[in-house]
Amino acid sequence: MHASLAELFEAIPQGLLWVMRDGTVRHATGPATTRTGLSAGRKLWDPDLVRAVADVLRTGSPAAVEATGVAPAGGSSPTLKCRVLPGLGRDDVFVMVDSDSASDGAALRKMMQVIDSDLRAPVKESVAQLATWARHSPDPQVQPTLDALQHLTAAMDTLLDLARIWQAGALMSDERIELWPLLQQVWQDAEPLASERKTTVRFKAAQSPDSLAPLYGNPSWLRRVMRECLEAAIRSSRPGGTLHIEHHQNGPHALVIFRDSGVFAGRQSDAVAMPTSQRKPAAGTAAAAARRLSARDQLGLELCRHVLALHGGQLREEDEDGLRSFLLELPTGAPFRPVATAIDAAQIQQYAHDLAELMARSRLRKKPGPAAAPTTTPTTGATA
Repeated sequence: MHASLAELFEAIPQGLLWVMRDGTVRHATGPATTRTGLSAGRKLWDPDLVRAVADVLRTGSPAAVEATGVAPAGGSSPTLKCRVLPGLGRDDVFVMVDSDSASDGAALRKMMQVIDSDLRAPVKESVAQLATWARHSPDPQVQPTLDALQHLTAAMDTLLDLARIWQAGALMSDERIELWPLLQQVWQDAEPLASERKTTVRFKAAQSPDSLAPLYGNPSWLRRVMRECLEAAIRSSRPGGTLHIEHHQNGPHALVIFRDSGVFAGRQSDAVAMPTSQRKPAAGTAAAAARRLSARDQLGLELCRHVLALHGGQLREEDEDGLRSFLLELPTGAPFRPVATAIDAAQIQQYAHDLAELMARSRLRKKPGPAAAPTTTPTTGATA
């Protein structure tokens, strides 16, 4: 398929399937594959969608149909709202795929209410009761149970925060944020955990920390993002190791890396040690490093991804020889303004037809034609 046509398809926020007469998918965009489980070369399996494709091929008129999507792990199959459109020729159609967002939103809100009312509040009450018991009881079995419940409560809090920001993407502001002071605030939050795990944290940048390009956005949420990533990096590293917070300015974007440098990392001249306080870590919570991220960290990182997307950034993870790093990329120098990329069905159909005609004319021009007869130019007047 022509690269321009593929790029055009990928610009559609809804999923798109390009389907041939026999039901074979010729091309599927990322969102369409996620929602339907279909990719290029596979055949439609939902009977209602198969019938709708046949009807559109027969009548040449668009049709709307509901189809069954791919169920997430442990969940039920979602209902997909699909619109089938005539394709580029007589033997193909386009299928626009979108989920039933209203139904999904209602289900999400209901689930969050259940978690908040039926789970989080009782668990918090149990944690408080156990904490009181632990202060008056020498039983060594109380503290591990208390720690496990506190981790569970923290995971629930993060899940609820994720649901809130997922449904309210307008929690945004355009405040100017200095990165170095932000990282210092985050370090104050994370230092007890680093001290507990005997993790050394250092900061590295090509320029002075006070001259880093500013960020723009919501200070509270960006602080939350930095803290979640720093704490996840500390928990995923081995106790006694070294963690570097690296800053790189890549044009208009800042790249902040929380890099696990291992237990035997040497001291580097361009790294600044994060200041330590005299606070003692909480007793009884130092556990062996878990190489797999906990549910609490996984939920926290998903929250970070969504917050960063609202700020025009992204989060990536890298694992090199068992050392995990978290990479945050954010625009600097000016507030982020999302660019609307929505393309409706009529536009994509017209663009695809125009591109197909252009490609057809290009092929015709390249075909060799019959040899042209030589032309002679009549002369006037006498020759010498």
